[in-house]
Amino acid sequence: MHDAPYDDDLEISTDGRDLSDALHLPTENRVFYHGTSKRNARRILREGLRDWSWTESTPKIKYKVGEGTTRWLHDGMYGRGTYVSCNWRVALYFGPVMFRVELQPGTRLLRLDVPPDRKTLDSLKRNFGNEILVKNPLKAMPRNKRLTLNEAVQLARHHVDVKMHAGWDDRKSDLHDQRMRELRSILVRYGIHGWGEAKDLNGIVVFATDRLSVREVVVSVPSPEMSDAFHDPTRRHGPHASLESMITTMLRATNRGAANTRKWFHEANRLLEVR
Repeated sequence: MHDAPYDDDLEISTDGRDLSDALHLPTENRVFYHGTSKRNARRILREGLRDWSWTESTPKIKYKVGEGTTRWLHDGMYGRGTYVSCNWRVALYFGPVMFRVELQPGTRLLRLDVPPDRKTLDSLKRNFGNEILVKNPLKAMPRNKRLTLNEAVQLARHHVDVKMHAGWDDRKSDLHDQRMRELRSILVRYGIHGWGEAKDLNGIVVFATDRLSVREVVVSVPSPEMSDAFHDPTRRHGPHASLESMITTMLRATNRGAANTRKWFHEANRLLEVR
């Protein structure tokens, strides 16, 4: 832990620890995808990626995706920002149009699918009591103390871990969801640009869209029936077991509207090439 409040130009302190495992989601040589609706895809082509998630004037709306499944229309699992994934099936779960996007060099992403370090959490409890695990750390700690990067990382992972095991309608889930989002502002000051899971369903949220560039439209699913196949993004078998087979099906589809889908697909990629 450190003395003094946070500063905007705060240098990253690792407390002498190697945090490569905390920040070891490399952006180089990885392919990232962003799935969205056809309407939003046209908007992205016009305006670029924007943070269109929840605001006070756009309340959260719950809706059913499938039996026993609920997700937020706005805001997402890990808070506001633009969601991407290294798993193309996950991207297509969120819409029939899938972009390939690139992250700016030096983008630092925190993995949240790694269990928290219990030793760090125990040390925080010894210094500040159990409240450090359930309250906003800025309120649980004296004003002359602040979290190190490692402590903030482990607290964020702790809140995600509790939230995931609590259940959707559990008050504990809401509590730790709020704590997780409070940790985000601290991590941003330490130079973290996003967090999440590289391949799993929840994806990665990039906090600032200027870290992302749209490179190409990889696929535009030509029929609702094909889109339905991705309500279960863990599926590995069937007619669309690979991204290559998805693209081939799109290019060969003969259903109503398929020709227009292909026309838009090629025009969109020509536009991106020019840019």
